[in-house]
Amino acid sequence: MLADMLLRFRRDSSGTIAVMFGLIALIVVSIGGLAIDYSRATSLQSRLQAALDAAVIAGAKANPSDRNTIAESVFEENMRAVDMKGLTSKFHSQNATVFLGSAEAYVDAPFLGILGVSKLTVNKTATAVLSTGGKVCILVLDASAAQAFLVNSGANVESPDCEVHVRSTASPAAIFNASSDIETQRLCIAGTSIIDNGGYHPNLALGCTTIGDPYAGQFPEPSTSSCDYSNLNINGGAVNLKPGVYCGWTNFNAAPDVTFDQGVYIIKDGGWNVNGGNWSGSGVTFYYADQSKIQFNSAVAATLTAPTSGSYANVIMFEKAGLARSPFVVDDSRGFNLTGLIYLPSRDTIFNSASNMEVKNFALVVNTLILDDTNWKLDPGDLAMPASSGGKVVRLIQ
Repeated sequence: MLADMLLRFRRDSSGTIAVMFGLIALIVVSIGGLAIDYSRATSLQSRLQAALDAAVIAGAKANPSDRNTIAESVFEENMRAVDMKGLTSKFHSQNATVFLGSAEAYVDAPFLGILGVSKLTVNKTATAVLSTGGKVCILVLDASAAQAFLVNSGANVESPDCEVHVRSTASPAAIFNASSDIETQRLCIAGTSIIDNGGYHPNLALGCTTIGDPYAGQFPEPSTSSCDYSNLNINGGAVNLKPGVYCGWTNFNAAPDVTFDQGVYIIKDGGWNVNGGNWSGSGVTFYYADQSKIQFNSAVAATLTAPTSGSYANVIMFEKAGLARSPFVVDDSRGFNLTGLIYLPSRDTIFNSASNMEVKNFALVVNTLILDDTNWKLDPGDLAMPASSGGKVVRLIQ
């Protein structure tokens, strides 16, 4: 009898295989169908977020009485051709500067129906913050330099009330590497090509309209015809320096404590080589008469403030106009508390190895900029450059 059963199963095996194949085909088709359902929901999610973002930005810029109407109009226009059902949206002002929106819609899910799910619902929110006339704390001028703004691992800039503007349109205009954190009100890059290897840089805007150089030709050049000091060597201890023309190389060795009297310090035909120590001075300005520079090395701590009046009011450091490109490097600082404008339009500027700076009234203008292991906290104060001619600046925060 067992033999007869086996014989019958053998004779019917073709039908069994057909049934098995049919079941497998049904599973494959079902999986493909589920993927289609979820793909439609994912597409709706992206379109919903983009439409909400555009709507809250438009609403935040509008007059308070028109915000909701304008936001709804922009939202509906962006969602007009989207395949979805049950679309609802809400917009409201939290206060004069914060505008919020939320939306919900769903897509039918015919394939998920086999699991008892007839539709997939998507909910999104967006928040825009309005400010009038942003402030630029950092301006990178070179419009043609590749990687004009390079942010390496360990770079940390905390400046929520400042904008950073990069004028380069090269490919890439900027590079952001992993384990970096650039928190600004807006990071405006004129070019559209960057390399993004990670890190955190919210409020990034590509193809953005950057400001020009507001300080070109603004500062009179001091007289540099004669040398007051030449090729000094300062070795430790307490030192008091006076304004004047410093020619050749001045070496600061063995970590001296340097106090600067008020006035203009002119550096030409060489530079200052600084190996450690502490610097302090109020009402001081440093001027580079040529490609001379201050080379900060070996854990320098500096607390320096610019003059509050006169030809160089609010200027802590500037250079002769029309200089060729040259490097300017800050290495291993224990703290740079510099109040004033650093205006070095020809310098390819690098802040290296534990460069720390906490400043409440600061602006930086350079040719190109590299940030390595930096830890900065910046506040624009009165010195930062207007980001626009009093226009309204809106940023997304959610």
